[in-house]
Amino acid sequence: MPTSLEELRWLKKKFREFNMKKRTSYLLSIITMIFWGTAFPFSKYIIDKSINPVVFLALRMSFALLFCIGYILFTKQARKWFLMFKRNFWHLLIIGIMLYASSYIIQYFGVSYTTAINQTIISNTTTFFVVVLNFVLYRHKPTKIFVFSMIIGFLGVLLIMLNDNLQISSETIVGDLLTLLAFFFWSLYIVFNRKISIKESPQFVTLSVFIWVCFLLVPLSFGFGMVEEIKLLNFLDWSVIAYLGLICSGAATLFYTIALSNEDIPSENLALIGFLIPVVGIFTSILLLEGENLNWRIVVGCILVLISVFIIESKNSRNSDKN
Repeated sequence: MPTSLEELRWLKKKFREFNMKKRTSYLLSIITMIFWGTAFPFSKYIIDKSINPVVFLALRMSFALLFCIGYILFTKQARKWFLMFKRNFWHLLIIGIMLYASSYIIQYFGVSYTTAINQTIISNTTTFFVVVLNFVLYRHKPTKIFVFSMIIGFLGVLLIMLNDNLQISSETIVGDLLTLLAFFFWSLYIVFNRKISIKESPQFVTLSVFIWVCFLLVPLSFGFGMVEEIKLLNFLDWSVIAYLGLICSGAATLFYTIALSNEDIPSENLALIGFLIPVVGIFTSILLLEGENLNWRIVVGCILVLISVFIIESKNSRNSDKN
């Protein structure tokens, strides 16, 4: 009998730890989406000042790299990181340069031809891309409740995209298509990042990705007039770039990688939380940028997006309580 009681206590403790880990992963994902939602209007502000997208991206990612290096040095994990980096050299190179860097380069060129609100909305195609990629690559079939939630979220996003005549504006089609391509690459990044983040430290993966991104972008930026562009930046510009690099890229990417490392949560569930991005992005764009206005379609669309996230979150909470 004592042994049985001890086993029950042990099982209860493990279930509690399991549930806490899942809740932490969802919380980190939500925090990440809030930061990423604010990134769109701030990025639009910088790009609209005629700063070359490659130079801007190189500066932003350099701040992100400094954040990650500082974290690894502060926690005294440099040697462990280096061993992981050698083990996964080519995998990290692919997700760092071909997926992460490419998605941002395309996105920043695209934002020159569309609005910040449009980009925040189109970013939610990530959810659909991730579902398709997971099914094609890993034969992972989404649940019915997830598909239902995704449809509600998609309807909300679609409502926001349309104008008052329920048509998509042709003025932003080029930027919108580039943004769509950018988030296809980002979806590939999520899928392949998850594969390595499950078996390796998320902190190490994040640092490695930023090393490869900066390895590509910093030298490339000098060909786009890095020195001349830097001279044009004022204190506010540097503050915005620092925020985007340290918080929206460095801290937020670290949080999201930690969330992706939880193998008990499907990556499409985390991608679904990305529907929060347009909600945050739209309201911050209205507050910070001129010409971005609130209307009934945006309000109703945002409500539908929040409902879709609430449904999937409620289902996960009930599953945790049953355990």
